[in-house]
Amino acid sequence: MEPQTGVRERSVQTNLRDSHQRQPVSGGLLSASVAMALLVAAPGDLAAQATQRDRAATGPAGAPTLAACRLPLPSRGDRDGGLSAIHLERQQGRPFLLTPSLTFRQTYTDNVTLSRDDEESEFISELIPAVSFCRIGPRFRVQTDYQAQLLHYWDDSSRNDVLHTLNADSTTSVIQERLFLDAGATYEQQPITSRGAFSRDNALATRNRADALTLRASPYLLQDFGPVGSSVTRYAYSRTNYNEGVPNVTRHLGSFNLVSPDAADPFSWRASVRSERVRREDIDPRARYFDDAFLELGYLITDRLRVVGRGGYETEPRPDGSQDRFGSSYWDAGLRWEGDRTQIEGRYGRRFFGDTYFGLISHQTARLDLSLSYRETQQISDRFTIGEQTFQIEIDPVTGDPELISLVDIEREIFVRKRTTGSAAYETGRSRVVLRGFHERREFVVAGDSEERYGADAFWRWQWLPRTAVIPRAGWERLEFREGRDDDLWLAQISVAHLLSPQMQAGATLRRQHRSSDDRAAQYTENAVILELTRVF
Repeated sequence: MEPQTGVRERSVQTNLRDSHQRQPVSGGLLSASVAMALLVAAPGDLAAQATQRDRAATGPAGAPTLAACRLPLPSRGDRDGGLSAIHLERQQGRPFLLTPSLTFRQTYTDNVTLSRDDEESEFISELIPAVSFCRIGPRFRVQTDYQAQLLHYWDDSSRNDVLHTLNADSTTSVIQERLFLDAGATYEQQPITSRGAFSRDNALATRNRADALTLRASPYLLQDFGPVGSSVTRYAYSRTNYNEGVPNVTRHLGSFNLVSPDAADPFSWRASVRSERVRREDIDPRARYFDDAFLELGYLITDRLRVVGRGGYETEPRPDGSQDRFGSSYWDAGLRWEGDRTQIEGRYGRRFFGDTYFGLISHQTARLDLSLSYRETQQISDRFTIGEQTFQIEIDPVTGDPELISLVDIEREIFVRKRTTGSAAYETGRSRVVLRGFHERREFVVAGDSEERYGADAFWRWQWLPRTAVIPRAGWERLEFREGRDDDLWLAQISVAHLLSPQMQAGATLRRQHRSSDDRAAQYTENAVILELTRVF
């Protein structure tokens, strides 16, 4: 989740002290997606949102700044020689950012369709014009990034294509210090099915890709009730349309959050009501609801240690597929330690599916960031689908790109998602190393069965020379489907990025990806060489 600047929502959210968990900052969606996060936040999430917003300083009041602008180039993190950061630094002091760029990319692959038996080698040329615009003022923030990917296949010109990508978001102060509006749109390519061949590289002709257009809007109101607390009232709407016959998804969310002021210490309180409506066309004729209302109380035992407990009501799915809205009571309680560099929180409680747990540990030093978390959430598959399969994209916290793999089956019923994640990031003057791992279990409420996936990845950026970086990356994921099929997916690659001038960079990548499966038809191996040149104007 990326910080938003140019507005003062942080004046309320700074008081949302569920914990100080840090969330990955990505180069992707924000705006109404931030509203979504506020509405579905688990313990520990809301203060993270506030912490991130506070990190993006906007400079003197009323002065436009480019401090929080981004310049995503087609090279992404794999072949980034530092061109984006240098160009942004050189543009500081200007009233807005308007940067065109042009990228030429040449790829050789020995398996362009990611096929097991019919491997086809191919040379692929890409021309990628792009433009980024950003302006941040005292009453608004806007960031728009667009690129067109022109693909030419030397051996099979019938595959030639032009793909478009758009990421636009904005925040507007409608009434200063009080009423705000987030709005945005994205247009991107997403894989369709988890069981077929897939890749985040659009040059590979997998025939497993759909265009997705998402529109989103979220007005929110900030109010200060003095000794009672501060509140955020939100409404969020999003609509995603897909091609290739993929069903569309519509979401409506509304929430009210009231948190105690700092002056209330050693006592703290939080009251929250939210309702989320999800409609998945052609998947389920009924809308699905996720409702929650609770009151949380806390007491500061020592300068660092706080005891917390909450009780409330949530919507429970019934065995016949219907839902009992706000019909199931729940509770949880635990302890929270808030140090200068270390935050620890643990909770235990009861929900409609049984015992429930939440845990969070994070530690920061000048060079080292460590985090470990476990959380349980009630969800439903609301992503695109053809037949019964789907693919979920998550954001890589290192590069802001989609993660290597994040595969699940779409289901009509609600499931409980139990996810453990851990990460370690170490940074020196010349290197940044990131290690991550996860385990996720999805327990289906009606059917009573489950599926699992787990994996790990590693990323290292080494500044070998002042203008040259070496960037290895490796990842693995294990998928255990409900019907008993197991897949393993592997990726290994190494890239070299070189800054030719303050306006130009070049890069090269060697890549190998492999998939093994109980279904032999789903297996494949691919090797590729990628050369790239980018120029900003």
